[in-house]
Amino acid sequence: MLSPHAGLQSMTYTFHPCPSAMPPGPLRALVFVHTALREELALLAEEAANLAVDNEGSLEDLRARFDWATEALHFHAKGEDAAVFPAIEERFPGAAMSFDDDHRTDDEIVAMMGERLEAWDDEGAAVEFAHLAGTLADRASLHMDKEERLLVPFIEEGFTPEEQGAMLGGMMAEFPPEFMLRGVPWIFSHLDEELRIRYATALKNAMPPEPFAMHMGNVEAELGAEAWAPVAAAIA
Repeated sequence: MLSPHAGLQSMTYTFHPCPSAMPPGPLRALVFVHTALREELALLAEEAANLAVDNEGSLEDLRARFDWATEALHFHAKGEDAAVFPAIEERFPGAAMSFDDDHRTDDEIVAMMGERLEAWDDEGAAVEFAHLAGTLADRASLHMDKEERLLVPFIEEGFTPEEQGAMLGGMMAEFPPEFMLRGVPWIFSHLDEELRIRYATALKNAMPPEPFAMHMGNVEAELGAEAWAPVAAAIA
């Protein structure tokens, strides 16, 4: 039986091109975490509005959703800041500035949301939090759309597949091992069957066998036997 932390502390990710899973380049794998982030931030905005306007739900649940959604957004942005944008700027000065600016603005919104959450019972704080949650969800979704439509094709034209794989591996290295234990199953929970199979295939090509098996065990527990079966068949 694998330790729950098997191989995590020393794990590195080397993303190799996998044309059958993610045509035409490694950075197309961004769609997996983008899909999960879009849905998680939309759920946060929905729960915030329900609690602020209709008093439906609990502040404890909203706080837990806020903490997780913004943590996932933070590490995703940190990975891009560390491994993607510097590589672009070095080769094409100025090309990544607007994407980096989006991250700074999102950080400011998250900070304001945290303040409103702590002052939830103060007049106007709950409604302001709900408004900011909707703004963050909309902004982040537009940012990720822009990356998928514009930035990834630009990178695919200007960088080799090996360089793209190094970018993606550098991004993954910014996610702490403890986050990945929950984060990988979380991403799978937001994907449809086709994307789950593509994501599992990408991870199989990127991870050493032992941590891959450990993560897939966590995914199976998250999805349940029926939803897991087609993924298991695809990576067997």
